[in-house]
Amino acid sequence: MTVLREEGFEQFLKRQIGSMNGVLVHGADSAAVASFGRQVVRTIVGGGGDAERFDASILKEGSGRIHDEFYSLSLLGDRRVLWIDDVGDANLKALFEIITSGHSANFLFLSADSLAKTSKLRLACEEASKFGALALYEEGIEAVRNRLGTLISKAGLKWDEGAEETFLEIVGIDRSFVTQECEKLALYCLGQTMVTSADVLAACGDTASSSSDSLIDAMLMGDLELVDRMFGNLDSDTGGQRMILTSTISHLVRLQELRGIMDGGANADSVVRSARPPIFFKRQSAMVSQLRKFDAAELMSMQQSLAAATFQSRKNADLADAITSRALLSLARLARSKSNDLRS
Repeated sequence: MTVLREEGFEQFLKRQIGSMNGVLVHGADSAAVASFGRQVVRTIVGGGGDAERFDASILKEGSGRIHDEFYSLSLLGDRRVLWIDDVGDANLKALFEIITSGHSANFLFLSADSLAKTSKLRLACEEASKFGALALYEEGIEAVRNRLGTLISKAGLKWDEGAEETFLEIVGIDRSFVTQECEKLALYCLGQTMVTSADVLAACGDTASSSSDSLIDAMLMGDLELVDRMFGNLDSDTGGQRMILTSTISHLVRLQELRGIMDGGANADSVVRSARPPIFFKRQSAMVSQLRKFDAAELMSMQQSLAAATFQSRKNADLADAITSRALLSLARLARSKSNDLRS
């Protein structure tokens, strides 16, 4: 039985992956799932290599095609990584022989949305002797802090006062972004023992004006044309277009929390200035404007709209980008209408 844990995945790559036939990584955060897939690829084929990508439709042809691919070893003896996206219980029949096989060949990386503990595919991968399964769960702020502490400690560094808060404000709590930016920060601080807020701003400050933040602000300003253009420029290959819904919902949740403080009698400027974790100074004016524009009920309604779009995009993966774009533009129209009402 190989039930993997996120904190032990590196050890799995170092010690076990050579004797394994594959791994299933599943979770709602598609970018995080893909990040683990890239780690697998780097370990097996090296930094200059790549996986051979398929979607689950290859399994609808029956088990023959994937069996041929799995057992077709390179003439040079190198293992190939076969990466199949969006698998589910309906695909178990085509995959079962490979999952339960005791013979080694190429390596199968399976990615999936969140699978319940009763999922037949998940159970088969967890119980197989030469296959593994890793479930990725959504992280709260404390889990993010703990993982950040581990990453920083492994690099031989410690946070200076306020540096961790600055990092979280700039980068957010998205799993893949946190890991990516923390690695970049550790490289920037090579040779130091302490990470300061100035280091964070220098190494990660570009994320404060990232395309996702700018898109969210454009949406809440009601700039439909800019939203449409910026969404098209997001990198769909690295999950940018899929992650924007999660990022936008997180932003709306933060706005609603701050709006609750405002409704208790504080003004928008003081609420934003005293927010914890702190709001990066370049975004403060936009946050103030958004707090003044939308009340708590409107913010909740927008969250519910995006949550519904998230569900639909996961249910209809082929239409995910179109569903996301439509949801963002719909809210941008609402924000434009709100702005017009305020001016009239």
